[in-house]
Amino acid sequence: LHASGAASDPYVRIDAADPRYFSLGGDLYWPNGPNLRSVNDARSKDRMRTRLTPDRGIAAYTAFLARAAAGGANAAEVWMSPWNLALEWRADWPGYYGQGRYNEVNAWKLDRVLDLAWERGMRINLVIHNHGQGSEGADHEWENSAYNIANGGRLKSAAQFFTDEWALAGQERLRRYLVARYADHPAVLGWKLWSEQDLTSGGDALAGWHQQAAKRWRELDSYDHPITSHWCGDFTHAKADVVASLDYVCIDAYHGQDRLITDLLESSTAGLAVHRKPTLVTEFGGNWDGAPSDAHMAMEHHCGPWAALVTGHAGAPMLWWFEWIDQHEEWSAYGAIVRFLAGEDLRGGTKVSLDAGSELWARAISRPGRLLGYLFDRNWARQPAAARARGGERFNVGGSIAAGAMTVEWWDADTGTATGSRRIEHPGGALNLTAPTWRRHLAFKLLRAR
Repeated sequence: LHASGAASDPYVRIDAADPRYFSLGGDLYWPNGPNLRSVNDARSKDRMRTRLTPDRGIAAYTAFLARAAAGGANAAEVWMSPWNLALEWRADWPGYYGQGRYNEVNAWKLDRVLDLAWERGMRINLVIHNHGQGSEGADHEWENSAYNIANGGRLKSAAQFFTDEWALAGQERLRRYLVARYADHPAVLGWKLWSEQDLTSGGDALAGWHQQAAKRWRELDSYDHPITSHWCGDFTHAKADVVASLDYVCIDAYHGQDRLITDLLESSTAGLAVHRKPTLVTEFGGNWDGAPSDAHMAMEHHCGPWAALVTGHAGAPMLWWFEWIDQHEEWSAYGAIVRFLAGEDLRGGTKVSLDAGSELWARAISRPGRLLGYLFDRNWARQPAAARARGGERFNVGGSIAAGAMTVEWWDADTGTATGSRRIEHPGGALNLTAPTWRRHLAFKLLRAR
């Protein structure tokens, strides 16, 4: 075998120097995109008044991925669920043949989803099992599982899926098939073993199950895709004994009216910091039941990536309500932060809380010679449809900033465009900045003069 051309490593890795982030070809990779778990979402229709997208199979994903990429997205999550791309399920469902015999139509569809993502510069956080497959309670689908004795399997309960030797052997065969068919594809961001695993019937067996499963994925996958799993609700649900087996941590960021999404995203990385692993929110947008209004959802969708950026998340949070994004033409939120991040590196950065008064939420990521900051009007969250124009706020970025020349650049956080800059001759000590006219939220860069 004779190979020629430049050496290439197109696979997403956990960064070796700063394991809180991903890298790609030695550069920072900051995933930024929606949760496209399936073609449509009946809950979105009920809660967010969207229309069901016609299930046109791979044609629907072709359209979703094209619009996401055009908006600036470089990642998405996709589920291998029974109604979407799963490979085994009860034999009397169209396309399925029972336990151990795989749905080759869905396998081909997943081939195409990965190809389409790769062609558009996107990576897929690939979910192997959605929680309903292993649940007799929340979102239960166990009654239709091919592993269920009622459907030709051998298990009498969903809890046995995590412990029974026959069930584990079946999962091993599926794992070997997935690795053999898809592991070489650079569009795979990582293997996500479960969505919201704490809603399954696994209980106390989940830690041991994840330890065994993650060990086998690493042994089989010579391309070393990172491995993760996922918890519902918010970061407080993550269990240390399961996190220990993972390369990165996936969580929800759902919340009620008692707290802001910005505060929850900040608490998420703070609460999981002890693990020194990338934190990625793969479901958010109001609470699990939606948001009070379209204006409220738009506020969360547009501020979420910025708040995640300045609080040390490994990527932008993935909005659950993808049909709402599509039907309201809200794809531009991804491009805004991409333009701001062009040429920037977050690795090795330190979160800084800025003193900007009670009405503003202000944070920054600081690295030598550069500070990336974000101001958020808390009133925008409280009354999303009535955010007023602001300007002239003075805020402190530090009490002991070294003397020297600097430049501050102001950025429109809605469009991701620089709106102005000013040179500063700082004498040393405390440094205060004065915001220009802005509305809703504002980003900025503070740069040391070369």
